[in-house]
Amino acid sequence: MPQRQQNFLQKWSVRAFLEGSLSSTFPIENQNNLVTMRTLKNHLDRTKSLPFVKRIADFHLLLFLAMSHGLGSDVLALAACVTTEIVVPEGYQLLVESMANTS
Repeated sequence: MPQRQQNFLQKWSVRAFLEGSLSSTFPIENQNNLVTMRTLKNHLDRTKSLPFVKRIADFHLLLFLAMSHGLGSDVLALAACVTTEIVVPEGYQLLVESMANTS
């Protein structure tokens, strides 16, 4: 992960947790958990009743997306949506949902 992006995610995650805009239900990637696209699909299915911005408002989910399939720079836009709690652009929502559906 490029240093600039890594620094942004570190600063963003601390602020977002302090402000309460993130959840922590997605599996932690370094805890001997096998995190796959199926994990992403299960998470999205479990949170189906929430607005999409709330469904992806999880630091570990965003980190998983950043490390998956070269989505690093796109995750910055998703993180900005989560931080400001604005609607996620439809293209990003379709991208994340299509990734989950590949499981």
